[in-house]
Formats: sequence, structure tokens, C-alpha cells
Amino acid sequence: MELEPHFISLSTKFLFINYGGQFSDYRNELNTLLNELNSLDYKNQQITDVKAPIRLIESFVNIPTAEDTLIVKACCLIKTLVNRQKITLPANVAVGQISWLLKCLDRCFYQVVCEVLGTVQLLLRHCGEHVGVFAGVLVADGDGVLVRLLGDPDYKRVERGSGNCEWSSSGEIYLAAMTCLEAMLEACEDGALLEKQLPLVGDAILGLAFRVKPDVLPEASFYSLVVSAFNCLRLVAVQQEEWLGENLGQLLGLAKAYMMYGIPGINQLSPGKVMVSQQGVPEPQHIPMNKGGKVPKTRKTRTPAKAGKGGRNEAKRPTGSTWDEHSRQPYSEHSLVLEPAPVANYNSSNAYRTSDSDFSESESSRVQIDRQKLSKLRLSALTLISSITQNVEKRIMFGYWHALFPDESRTPATVSLLNCVLKDPSPKCRIAAIQATSFMLYKSKPFLIQAESSKKPPTSFTPFSIALGNIVHEMYDMMTQALADESDLSVLTQILKCLTVFIQATPFHRLRTGIVTKFVRFVRILTRHKDPTIKVGALMVMGFLISVNEITPEISAVVGIPRTEIINKSNETRKKNTAEALAVQFNDEEEEYVPSDDEPEVPSTEDVDCASADDHPTTKVCWLLQIALEYLGVTVSAKHHIQGPCSVMPVRMECLQVLSAMTSHYSLLVGQLPLVAEALRASFRDAIPEIKLYAGRVLDLLGHSINTSLLLRVTVDPDELTNSVAFWTAMLPTVTEQIQDMQQNAALRAICCDALGNLGVHVFEKLPRKSQLALVSLLTGCTFDEDSGVGSAAVRALSVYILFPSLRGDLCYVENTVEAILRILRDPNVAARVKASWSLGNITDALVLNGGGDSVERVEDDLLRRVFEAAIVAAGDNDKVRCNSVRTIGNVLRMIREDQLTKSAWVELCQKSIDKLVQNILSSNNVKVKWNACFAAGNLMRNDLMFSAESHRIDWQRQIFPALCQIVINSNNFKVRINSAAALAVVDNRAHYATHFVPIWTALLKALEQSDNLIDYNEYKHRDNLQEQLCLSLSHFLRLANRDDLPAMGQELLPLVDAVRANWDRVLNRILPEKSAQLIEANVRLREMQPLLKSAEAKTAAEMILNCFRQ
Repeated sequence: MELEPHFISLSTKFLFINYGGQFSDYRNELNTLLNELNSLDYKNQQITDVKAPIRLIESFVNIPTAEDTLIVKACCLIKTLVNRQKITLPANVAVGQISWLLKCLDRCFYQVVCEVLGTVQLLLRHCGEHVGVFAGVLVADGDGVLVRLLGDPDYKRVERGSGNCEWSSSGEIYLAAMTCLEAMLEACEDGALLEKQLPLVGDAILGLAFRVKPDVLPEASFYSLVVSAFNCLRLVAVQQEEWLGENLGQLLGLAKAYMMYGIPGINQLSPGKVMVSQQGVPEPQHIPMNKGGKVPKTRKTRTPAKAGKGGRNEAKRPTGSTWDEHSRQPYSEHSLVLEPAPVANYNSSNAYRTSDSDFSESESSRVQIDRQKLSKLRLSALTLISSITQNVEKRIMFGYWHALFPDESRTPATVSLLNCVLKDPSPKCRIAAIQATSFMLYKSKPFLIQAESSKKPPTSFTPFSIALGNIVHEMYDMMTQALADESDLSVLTQILKCLTVFIQATPFHRLRTGIVTKFVRFVRILTRHKDPTIKVGALMVMGFLISVNEITPEISAVVGIPRTEIINKSNETRKKNTAEALAVQFNDEEEEYVPSDDEPEVPSTEDVDCASADDHPTTKVCWLLQIALEYLGVTVSAKHHIQGPCSVMPVRMECLQVLSAMTSHYSLLVGQLPLVAEALRASFRDAIPEIKLYAGRVLDLLGHSINTSLLLRVTVDPDELTNSVAFWTAMLPTVTEQIQDMQQNAALRAICCDALGNLGVHVFEKLPRKSQLALVSLLTGCTFDEDSGVGSAAVRALSVYILFPSLRGDLCYVENTVEAILRILRDPNVAARVKASWSLGNITDALVLNGGGDSVERVEDDLLRRVFEAAIVAAGDNDKVRCNSVRTIGNVLRMIREDQLTKSAWVELCQKSIDKLVQNILSSNNVKVKWNACFAAGNLMRNDLMFSAESHRIDWQRQIFPALCQIVINSNNFKVRINSAAALAVVDNRAHYATHFVPIWTALLKALEQSDNLIDYNEYKHRDNLQEQLCLSLSHFLRLANRDDLPAMGQELLPLVDAVRANWDRVLNRILPEKSAQLIEANVRLREMQPLLKSAEAKTAAEMILNCFRQ
């Protein structure tokens, strides 16, 4: 019989009878109709006319609330129609039905409670915004039916005197109340409707979860109850952070008890509170993210998106040059994007439910159903742990690591997250466990930095750092075992992701060797896996590994980084300032590099070598580079050739990310530049825009590494220079083509301009003159590009070229570049203005370093004035613009000429610039702005004209000196104090200090006395440098002091003498010999002055000063 006609016939009869006459006359007939309606085959047929079921359900409210039998059958029919027929009820119908059911519950409670609550939980999902109407009845403080049932399922029996009615057991009531409460919480997931009730709800659920025993319910029902409880606790914990913090130990203890429940051979735990680590939770340590120089920029953390095919969340890339610069670094903590895997987002309200017929199936099916229920129980516990880790502060969560991660005492039966990854038969549970581990490890570097391995035999007391190191070792061992054993690709992908999170947080240099070698052995195999997602994950692991701050010998060995590589060279590069770049000279008779027509394009050798940064020893190409090049289409063989892209897009993209990371280890690439050039050219020919973008970024970083390597050498290696020029000669046509193609992504063209800015003085000067002019013409044209990203990148490159010998004397080039910068500095795009302000600072640096030569004198007065005006305006802009603009102000003030100080317009500009400097020294919250402003003030004082009679119209000393004195004492940032102390000691003439001499002396004394007071422990690493600079500045004042100054100087020193003497002695004992001469010279100068002193006050002061600042 067809379902629909029969259903409509029966429902029509029901409606006709239910809406008319005396109910008592038709009770039996309604009962019969409900029986027939419930007996229809809803499983295999569909009702197309959805209005008929809705009208039928709507009529149930006419059933008297005392008719328990009819109520139960009506509830059964509602659940069948909604679940099996997928009927969507209008909100008003659902609200009406819930109101009627709650009245029924009040009239005949225990006869209908389980069926009514089961139906209510279903209807709540159809109420929409009207759910809050029932919050008072269901979960209100003290009177909420659901909360009271969880606390005592028999509370109504006492009230109604119905103790003999055994319609529902306690266990069944628990399950019905819990599932109804779960639906209520899911319907109010934003938390606003139940905000006040949530802590009470959470306490009730937590109390039941600890109290309930498996024997109160059938096994399957018990699993359903606990799963529902875990889901409710997750919803409460996410919305109530304060409640979560108060009950964190209980929640973790409950989840731990069930996260490996039912796995053979595992210790079965009873729920119990997990106590915070008895060793205490140490304060997180400051981790410097980089050590200066050009590093791959940090990719902005993306919002959760669906996982892409490549195993990484493929957020949509902008197509223009607004492509976030922070998206360029492939391997950093900020590039990690963690989100729950789709398997964890199951619908818990239906996932663990089965039909009544399920229990009549064969025994094997029953076992399978029980196994599925157990896995869902474990999954819900693991999902709760994941939610907790995402909503609890890392410092607090770290105190509970001991309960979830193993130490050296682990056994195969130990309950831990990683043992779940190894033992759980369900892939979904293994994924949830590894993701919970990832969330706990994410941003844990400040805590794990304390982990270390002990070289001593075990003792009765194990320090916290050693215990933490043992946990880290065990975790790596278990992850390595998981890599070796796992066959499910989805789980394997998550393990690789977790490993990337763990690597960036691990202090390998403090742990014993062996960790890396073990897991790299398996990761290396996975880089050649047939599945592209696994390839991407394995390449990511290796990318993170070679990007760690402290490269250990073990990492060098497994990757193939030559041990002779210059480590942490970026600090040295930064010290090699633009003055040294200006000093690079080339012999005019030296031939330019011109590739010969018959010169082989690529060296033909079977053993493709990579060389160290020092002596280029011949070694085999590193295996990771070989894999990356092969996936990019370059075969490393006797005669390598381009075979076109041989891998899917995500793999190619990850290979380019790996190459970006390798640029920080230039020794891996220095011998393979021809191969890398071929790979990059192939990538630039790729049809996918993202591949081109990443290729451009690799070129940008590699260009910087090439330039850095050449600059660091006292004597440039001719072979290295030749190879570098050959690399750029091969790449320039491709890069030029990308920039000139107006159809290309603007972001790509901007990155290519950035890459040209890293060409470097050595390579540029070796290029043919026509190539140099072509580059300048190309970049100059790009400054007029309608895209501000391209224009700003071009002016940045041009401002770098201004330091090169062949261009720095070209006045036309200088003025054209300045004009372009001034134009872009007015752009509404902040990123463009940042680059333009940096470029303007760079050009004025170059003009200053030319030292008053012809180029400075010949720069038009009007142009220099406009530079000054633009810098003053920009000094009130965004922090990143200001930090460069104050540098420009300092440079222009240093270049001010005597004839300019006679003009009112220049005097007015000078006064405005002084005001801006003082404002940025005192008011800015950005420390980089502050220390650049201090440096600019020092530059101002290097211009002797600022102390001449012509400058009397500029009231700068009364502003600058007090501002520097204030900041040298009070700034929380020690680098700012260092720069201000250095600026105060720039003046070489005592008369120039005038009446400010003693106040500055006093400020320096107070600054030295307070240098041991650390407000921020992260400043400790700068304390020695600060004290050294303060002593050097004080010695400068001692050398300049005259006899009349000594009494006042001694008077200011007297209350601080002990602290100042102690710090002076400490600096004197550790300072470099070349700097100690300044300290000794001050003492000698004072001793020479001592016999000339006449007043007793001056003699006493001199004696005290000599005793304090002794040799």
C-alpha cells in the first residue's frame, strides 16, 4: 500500500475527530488512528505533501494533557515524521507543540517524561529565535525541570506521591533530560539566552557525569548518555570561560577517563579531578622571532576554511598587489592554521542513536554497533579536550600537560593523547587525538624553551626542565611511531601537521640528539608518497625543521646543511651599514660580465654540488633541494632538463615554500644556482598565479641571501661573484617580462620589483651598462604604475640603487627618484606610504653619507625643502611610516646649510620638525618610532650649524635635551634608552651644552643607577648594552667638563655614588679593549685637571668623581 494516500486518509479522519465533539466519546477511535499512523512504513516511502503532516502535528495540542497513552503515541509519531520524513516544522507550530508537551509533563510526569523530553529536544531545533521562551521552565535557577532531573530524577515522585509508578527508570530519565538539554544548548549556542543559567547547567551535568555508573542503563544507552554529557559540557565550556577555568581539572579528568574507553589493553580509569602540576607553571620565556636582516615575512593567520586538496586550508588569495606581505613566510608560528577536522563536527544529537529495529539484527551487527558507539564516546571526549585547549590560556593549560602527555614512565597501557593516536582503532578518534595535541602544542614555544636533556645520571630530584625534556622526547618517539604505523591518509596528514606545530615550538639545541634523525627518516619517505596531500605535509615538516632559529648539528646532518655555513649572519649584515655599501669600489678597467654565446648554460656534471659559504667544498646536492627541484620540473641528473610541472599545484607551491626557507641557509643553494634559476623560470611560466607569486618571493629572498653573502666577505670570492651574476643574468629577462606584462597580477609585479631591489651592489656593478640603464628605466616607469604596491616596490628598489657607485653621483637619477617617492608618499595606501617613507630615509642616508660632497650641494633647495615638508607630515602618520619619517627629518636637519637658516621658511620648517621629533620621542607608543626619533635627534646635533648664531631662531635645545633626558631614565624599552644615551653624547663641544650640561649629567647618572630595575624581564638581554652606553656617555661628559662644572657634578653624584660605581666597575671589566680607552681617557683627563683646581669644593668633588669612575 502506498504511504501517502493512506497517511492522508488517516490524518484526515484524525483531524475531523480531534477537532469536534466530546473527547471522551472518541478516545478509543483516536487511539486506533494513532496506532495505525505509527504502523505505516515511513522508512521506505516519502510523503510529498508536507502540509498534511504539519496539520496533523498541529492538531495534537487538542489531546487532553492527562491522556498519557495518547500523548506517548503522539510523541512517537512526531519523532517519526520529523526524523524519517524530514518534515520541517514552522517555528510557531514547534513552539505550540512544546508548550502543550510541557503541560502534559506537568499533569502526568513519570508516565510520559522520557517520550515528552525526547520529542521536545527534537522540536527545539525548529523553534529558531523562540527557544528562549522555554529557558525558564527547562533550565531556570532552582526550578528548571532538566537541571532538577539531572540532580535527582525522583524529585517529582515525592511531590506527586507516585512512587509506585515505574514508567521510567532513573537511567532513562537521565538520558532523556541530557539529550533535551543538549538540544537546548545547541539552539542557544550564542550563549545570550542562557548566560546566567549556564554555570548551573554545567555543574549539574558535571555532577551527573562523575556520579553515574554504567549499570544504571543498558550499555548502549549509557554510551549515549555520556556522549550527550560531553557535548553539553563542550557547549557550556566554550560559552562560559570563567566556569571553564573553575572546573578545568574536573573536565580534563572526566575526558581523560573516557578518551581511550573500551580499547583493549588500556587501563580503564574512573573519572577524577586532574590536579595542576605540583612543580608549578613557570612564566613563559620571551622568544625572539628573528635576528634581524631580511627574513621571510610572516603569513597572517587565516580564518578557518575548508581544507584544500593539498592538505592546507586554501584561503582565497587576493588578486591584486594587496596580497598581504605577511602571507609570505611559509614556516613560522603565525603561518600555522589550526581548526577542527571535519570528522569532529558530527551531529552528536543523532550520531549515537539507532532505530528500534537495529537491536533485532544479527549479533555481528550488534557488535559493530557497540564498537561504533564506543568510538563515538571516545570521540566526544577528545572533542571536549580540543575545545578546552582552544579556550584556556596557554599558561594555565601547560600545568595539565602531565595528565595528557606521557613521560619516560609510560607503558603501552598508559592513557594519553598520543597513545590514543597509536592504539585507537577508529581513524576519527585518532584524528581528534592528534588535533587535540596540535592545539595544546600551538604557541607553546615560550614554555617548551625551558625543556632540556640531562647529561647526568638520574637522581632523587628531577628538575622541572628535565621532566619537561623527558615529556618532549616521549612525544617525539610516539609521533615517530605513529608516522611509521599509520596507514589512513587523513590521519597521516594530521600527524604531519601536528609535527610541524611541535617542531616550531621545540628547543632542539637543549635536547639530546636523535629526535630529528628518527622522524626525518620517515618524513623523507613520505615526501615521495603518491598522495599529494601527504607530500605537502611532509614538505611542510621539512620546511619548519630548516626554519628553526637554532640549527643543531643533527638538523644540519639530516638535511645536508654544510657545517661551515655562517650561522646567524643577519646580525652581521645589519651592522654592515650603507656607509660600507658606498665604500664598495670597482676597477674601471675591470671587464663587465658578458655571457659568451658558446658558454654552456648549465654545468654538465653528474654530481651536482652545493657549497659552503666559506670554501665551497664539493658535496652532493642536498636531498630536500633535489626533491623540491624535481617537483618543480627540474631533473637533477647528468644533464638536467626541464620536463614541465610534474606535480599538482599544492605540491609545487609547497616546494617553493621550501626554497624560500632554504634561502636562510644559502650554503644549500650557492652551488645550485643554475638549477634554482631553471626552477624559478619554469614557475614564472606556470599558468597558476599563486605559483608565480611564490616564485617571486623565492627570488626576492634568494637575491637578499646572495647579496648578504657577498657583503659579508672581506674579499669577494671571484667564483661566487661570477655565479651570482650568472644567476641574475639568467633571471633578469624573465623578471622584466613579468613586470612589463600589465595583464599580470599586480602583487606579482610588485614582488618582482622587490626582488630587483635585492640585486646587490656587487652584481649590479658587474652588469653591462645597458642592463643597468634598462633596470633603472624599468623601475622608474613602474613608479607611475596605477597600482600603489608596484609603484612603492619600484621606488624602494631605486632608493637602494642610489647607494651604488655607478649611480650615486647621477644628480638626475637622485632627483627623479626623490620626486617619485614624494608622489607615492601621498598615496592613500598605508603599505605604499611605508615603503615610500623607508625609501626617503634611505636616500637621505645616502646624501648624508656623501659627506657634503657635490651631490648634496647640487640637490635643488626646493626639492630638499619638499622632502623636509613631506617628512614632517609623515611624522604624524601611521607608526610604520613615522619610524622612517623621523629618520628623514634627522638626516635633513644634519644637512641644513647656513644660507638656508637665514630664510624664514626653512626656520619655520626646522621648528616644526623639532616639535615632531619631541612628540615622537615622548608620546609615541611604538618603540621603533622612539629609538629612530632619538637617533634623528643625534643627527641634528651632528650639524655644528645648529649651535651657531644663525640657529638662534630655532628653539630646539630647550625641547630636545629635556626630552632625551626624560626618555633615558623612564623608558621601559632599553634599546630606546641606549639610543637616547648615545644621542646625548653626540656633542663634542662643552659650550654647545650650555646650561643643559649638568641636567644631562644628572639624567645619565640616574639612568645608570636605575638600569638594574627591570620592569619587563625581556629587556634583560639589553641591560649590558645599556649600561655600557651610559658609561660611555658619562665618560664623554667627564672629558668635556671644566673646573666650574665639577662641584655641581659631584653634588648630583653623591646620593647615587655606590650604585654608579658598581655599574661602572662591571662595565669596565667586560668592555672591549677598543672601547675601554674612552673610559680610561676620562679618568686621565680628570686627573690632569685636578692640580689646577683651587676651591675646596671643586677638589672634593673631583676626588669623589675619580673614586667613583676609577680605572
